[in-house]
Amino acid sequence: MGGIRQFRSIQALRALAALGVVAFHAEGNVATYGWAPHFFHQISRFGEIGVDVFFVISGFVMVLVTHGKPPGLPSAKAFIVARLARVVPLYWALTSLFIGLLLIVPGAFGNASFDIGHAVASYLFFPWLNWVGVTAPVIGVGWTLNYEMWFYGVFATAMCLTRYRLIALAAFLTITSALHFVHAGGVAYSFYTNPIVMEFVFGAVVGLVYVTGRAVPVAVAAAIVLLTLIAGKAFAPTLTDTNRFLVFGLPALAVVVAGLSLESKVRWSALLQLVGDSSYSLYLTHVFSVPVSVKLLQMFDRQHRLPGDMVCVTVVAVSVAVGLASYQWLEGPLNRMVKRLVARTRTTAAPVGN
Repeated sequence: MGGIRQFRSIQALRALAALGVVAFHAEGNVATYGWAPHFFHQISRFGEIGVDVFFVISGFVMVLVTHGKPPGLPSAKAFIVARLARVVPLYWALTSLFIGLLLIVPGAFGNASFDIGHAVASYLFFPWLNWVGVTAPVIGVGWTLNYEMWFYGVFATAMCLTRYRLIALAAFLTITSALHFVHAGGVAYSFYTNPIVMEFVFGAVVGLVYVTGRAVPVAVAAAIVLLTLIAGKAFAPTLTDTNRFLVFGLPALAVVVAGLSLESKVRWSALLQLVGDSSYSLYLTHVFSVPVSVKLLQMFDRQHRLPGDMVCVTVVAVSVAVGLASYQWLEGPLNRMVKRLVARTRTTAAPVGN
């Protein structure tokens, strides 16, 4: 990201978002295996919104990394290559691991079953119904990456066509979101028209504020947070697939704006920065670490004497450790290898004399 400004607040929010998702899934697994958490739910119940925070952050960061890039195919190509190099290596590696375990130990993941079409769709980031009829890839949490790839594709297309890429992006995603209510049917149609994609637009708007040299004042951020809380209490809507971008998306936007407003006003935890750096690994590997650690704890505590809250915290701690290890020894080396391959390809493809 070269000269792109690094926001410590964004890294801290990435950490908290990933930890929230892990906590949400950890409590569900722990309860399924017979422990009864009492206090952990007060934290984990907010974890699901971590996904929405990631989407808002993604919109924000994409505006930052493409600021000043001229419209046209070269800029769009460079953008897409950079995103693929960042997202694909670890995801494909862990997808392959999951499929391998599924073939070798079929009962390792409950009622999960192998389907070649589902596997191919997972590698291609294409929406597909899994073994329980849910639109999700082999690694369940990868549904968010399918949306990320859709967002990158739309963003890159806008970069090709116009210098007003954010207007084009917002207009296109608003139209597709409206089409969701037409109910034309089909897994792909329902997936790509889901209004949740508007959360990327929320983040992009915030990004536009920051690339123009401005920042959101703390007072404004506090007002946004307060209004969001009041609206949530006043309307208290039931969460649905179509209103998530409002019920979770607006609070996620408020959280990101609040964090950015405190960027230079607080001392950000070094541990949160480290977890933020490894948040992608943590997000993907907890699909393995959460159920495995719960099953191991079940072997040592068959009578469920351990407090459920302690079990939840232990599972989250193990998942963080696995995420950090993945970041250090898998994600990092894979990304460096791919970057070298991309650089070598560019050098080979460059005309003689350039």
